[in-house]
Amino acid sequence: MSGLRAHFNDNPITPPVEKAGDFTWSGSGTRTPADEKPEPIPFSRPSTPTPAHDQLAFVGLGAMGKRMASNLAKHLAANGQPPLMVFNRKEEGVEKFLAYAAEKDVPEDSYKVVSDLEEIGRTADMIITSLGGDEAVEQVYAQLFAGQETQKGTGDGIMPGGRGRTTIFVDTSTVYPTTAGKLERLASTQPHRSFLSCPVFGVPKAAESADLILAISGDYFAKKHAAHALVPAIGKKVMDLGSNVERAMSFKLVGNSLELGFIELISECFTLCDQSGVGADKLVELIKDQHKSPALIRYADRITKNRFESEGGFTLGGGITDARNIRQLAESHNVPMPVMDVAQQHMLSARAHGGDEMDWTALVGGQRIAAGLKPFAGKTRLERYEG
Repeated sequence: MSGLRAHFNDNPITPPVEKAGDFTWSGSGTRTPADEKPEPIPFSRPSTPTPAHDQLAFVGLGAMGKRMASNLAKHLAANGQPPLMVFNRKEEGVEKFLAYAAEKDVPEDSYKVVSDLEEIGRTADMIITSLGGDEAVEQVYAQLFAGQETQKGTGDGIMPGGRGRTTIFVDTSTVYPTTAGKLERLASTQPHRSFLSCPVFGVPKAAESADLILAISGDYFAKKHAAHALVPAIGKKVMDLGSNVERAMSFKLVGNSLELGFIELISECFTLCDQSGVGADKLVELIKDQHKSPALIRYADRITKNRFESEGGFTLGGGITDARNIRQLAESHNVPMPVMDVAQQHMLSARAHGGDEMDWTALVGGQRIAAGLKPFAGKTRLERYEG
């Protein structure tokens, strides 16, 4: 079915959304009231070719991946689709996934553990990846692409029944934007494959309840199919960032800088409360009454109670990597971001005393050290740090 290639334009352009008066006009020519809640998927459901997929696969079963894969496996089983192929590079990750899936009552016949990445690249129609950094992403995709190149008309990605050959690759990892661009260029060197950048917003707890927000960029028709395959299975909403795959990753870094900035600011405020004798409990009360942000309340709870275990949150090591990428992106565009500079310094100090597997709210440890306090002392009274 070489004709499938026509559905993947060399220079796809996402139809624009224009606002006129009290209505919003989409690229399809329809209009909705400006104050109407937007649809969770900004693409119409594909009718030709059909959005059905024969075989989906999920690669990377870490804290986020095991939760997304479990939800996707349940969704596929409920819709009568083949078992989800799952893969993790380390056996420990597979064991944790199996334990989690059993705990969450994921049917055993809704997924299939695979040990060969090239097999996934050769047989899956849509492959979703959730990996820990640029190096891991490049290594995994080299094997997936190698497998896809040995495909003999068995994958499809668009049409059911094994009648097509296009494979859609969807990367939900957080990597530097140019890494996504590199992978797309590599994908385009061979026919019948399309690469999408699709980082997700949300902590593991949100992934558990399929409450993630997906930012997606890449080929327009591939996005339509991926969006309807992944929402509401693993997320609640898709944000379209256009055809340039680097744009979604840039947006992800901007979003993470917002979260990191929140943590840095409230860390400074809580440390000042403790040092000035105001009391951190009063600031927690103010945050709950005035701001009502679940994220800020969660960060405040972790900081004031010294609850820095990373399960259900985001690790300090990941935060340091993100801060480095954020600062690099900002520098490349001549944008000063002094809050990110300070936040990274505080995270490095905190890691030196507690390791990088703590939750990234442990950043407050670096701020406390700068104020002459112990980094991770008890919540009732912070002790003077003697070095």
